[in-house]
Amino acid sequence: MILLRFLVVSSLLALSASCSSGGLSHLDSSLVHNGRPTEAEAYSDFLIARFAAMTNDPQKAAEHYALAIDTAPEKSGIADRALFASLLSGDYREGVRVAKRANTLGSEAALVRLTLAVEALRIGREDDAKQMLEQSRFGPFNRMIARGLSAWRVVDTHGTDAAVRYLEDGLSGDPRLDSATLYMMGLIEMSAGNDDAALSVFDTLWDSSARLAVGVEAHAQLLASRGQRDRALEILNTFDEQVGHNASIARLSQAIASGDKIKVRRLNPDEGAALAIYVPAAALMSQTSDDVSAVYFVLALALDPELHVARSLWAQSLSNAERWDEAIGVLARVPETSAFYATSRGQIAWVLQRSGRSQSALAVAAEALDHSPDRGLQIQIADLYRAVGRQKQAEALLTEIIRDDASHQREDWRLFYARGVSRGELGDWPEGERDLLKALALQPDDASLLNYVGYSYVDRGEHLDFAMDMIRRAAEIEPNEGYIIDSLGWAHYRLGDYETATQHLERAVELEPGDPVLNDHLGDAYWQTGRKLEARFQWRRSLTLDPADGERDRIEAKLVAGPNVPLVKQAESGAGAQLPKPVRP
Repeated sequence: MILLRFLVVSSLLALSASCSSGGLSHLDSSLVHNGRPTEAEAYSDFLIARFAAMTNDPQKAAEHYALAIDTAPEKSGIADRALFASLLSGDYREGVRVAKRANTLGSEAALVRLTLAVEALRIGREDDAKQMLEQSRFGPFNRMIARGLSAWRVVDTHGTDAAVRYLEDGLSGDPRLDSATLYMMGLIEMSAGNDDAALSVFDTLWDSSARLAVGVEAHAQLLASRGQRDRALEILNTFDEQVGHNASIARLSQAIASGDKIKVRRLNPDEGAALAIYVPAAALMSQTSDDVSAVYFVLALALDPELHVARSLWAQSLSNAERWDEAIGVLARVPETSAFYATSRGQIAWVLQRSGRSQSALAVAAEALDHSPDRGLQIQIADLYRAVGRQKQAEALLTEIIRDDASHQREDWRLFYARGVSRGELGDWPEGERDLLKALALQPDDASLLNYVGYSYVDRGEHLDFAMDMIRRAAEIEPNEGYIIDSLGWAHYRLGDYETATQHLERAVELEPGDPVLNDHLGDAYWQTGRKLEARFQWRRSLTLDPADGERDRIEAKLVAGPNVPLVKQAESGAGAQLPKPVRP
């Protein structure tokens, strides 16, 4: 699947460890070991809230944590949990109410202070915001957010120059580490009309390889507004190639290419403060599988309800947590005028598909395509078609996108990769191979692409030396990706080198112990090396891991008679395409 990703600023990633949705473990210990609360009902509310939180029902968790606050042995701790659950459920108003209560009870939780600071900024109580944003009271991740919020508060109270000086005091001197702060500085300069200063900051960031979508968009707006349209398009196209599709970037690029007059967007303090929360939250989301980032998106949207990219990522977080209907509800609030409207419709289709409603997903996809020719939406829907087995429709849509790209002198390796896979699934290997080799020529160092092409050749008995080189190269690039190490092992297996296969397949299962395919493959390798008891153990384990339809019967048959996987032999005549050399580091 083509992954449409939002930018992660590398300097933010190491700071995310200070956040966790599972904290406050001392509170559990207190309730269990220090005696029951006076009122058994409060203890009951706590247990109901804990169970609701563990079973992904933050709304019920928030309700029962709130009921338990007054009689709990650690009132502020319960209030902290109630706040997190309220924001996680999307209820900002209730979150503010609970945060006020937690603060009264003496809570020192960072989320309490951030929530109250956001509310103070939102209603214009600058002194209260300043008090809540005292940075010494935050850990590294939340301190970054507090600093960004404070900078925009200073803009509102003391002006742009004071805000810039405030941000300069916190710089390390390395643009790669300071990228988030520098982008915020550029946006602040731009908000005041100091465009020369803003461009200087943005140019420095671009040259340091920092890539933040909102900053790149602002950079291109300034350049285009000054007549430097070619430079602006170069930056936007490079962003798309290096980072991926972004709806706002795509809309601006189209407007510049069409010769439209480009209006420079100058943020007000609330809009800037919302970005100060959104940017670190987006980075956090890309690095964690939990739902912590969602609470920050809710806070950002409280300051700027028009920050639709935050709504898009919030919905993605809800979808990741399998809160399907809530995700759809969040996306449904993106208006048609938004640059993210088409993307949101594609997201709705994907949420429906992931929740088992494939027919509804296809209907939404068809309606969305009729409504908008948006390239990003087309890519989303092509991926959806592939996911539900509609390869012919996927191939046709990808061909349409590639043809349109060609008219704009653009070639996207991800599209050739996707179309190559679809054509292979449709039985048209020569055309599929041509697409895959084109993708490799454009992007020779993508591990997933190298792995797919290499294993395809192994499976067909074609270009075996070249194929093994590609799979080895993929494993060098991504040595901790279980599915790639599995491909390396399985390729050795298919070639009859069972001992080497076993070594790699054991490593693959160490990396991805819950994958039924990897466990199945390891069982086959054990069988061929005489370790039949261990082989049956791996097959039985694979059966417990919910294998794909049709795989269960095959695995059960192996438990009786062993595997029956034919060896690969060099094909008499391989494909005729010119083969690129795998690039070495």
